[in-house]
Amino acid sequence: MKQKTKDIFGIASKYYSHFTSPIRRYPDLFIHRIISMYLKSQYNINENIVARYSKQAVDRADTSSEREKLATKVERDSIDIKKAEYMQDKIGEQHPGVISSITPFGMFVELENTIEGLIRFENMEGDYYYYNEERKILVGEKTKKTFKIGDELMIEVVNADKESRRIDFKMV
Repeated sequence: MKQKTKDIFGIASKYYSHFTSPIRRYPDLFIHRIISMYLKSQYNINENIVARYSKQAVDRADTSSEREKLATKVERDSIDIKKAEYMQDKIGEQHPGVISSITPFGMFVELENTIEGLIRFENMEGDYYYYNEERKILVGEKTKKTFKIGDELMIEVVNADKESRRIDFKMV
């Protein structure tokens, strides 16, 4: 049984447009303006209007995309500041954690509370560790002890600086 177009709603509609959160989404306002103009003109628009709005749509999309990236960065930075601030009075405490990333300068460890800190090579005592980029692991030069993503270990909070948004750990 075929439904009539007027009975179809939402994404099944022939002329569907999805709108997201208006806080950061100027393109939604832009689309509302185009739809309003289209309705006021009783669905009758000329090529000049199409060309003008086509160019504006590209410009607005580029600007919005850049603003969205900046807003995401600012949001992440503010979260990192609050995490470092939270950890400032935890210096000296020990916690279990899981290695979440390994880099050429150390390894990141995530705690149960989602706080992530860095264990720098210079804070890894007892051996000299080198980074095996191909396998994404750390290997002890003398002991051959390896560390890889997912390994569990105990850490001690060494530093938490909200200005630099850095949290440093050392292994226990």
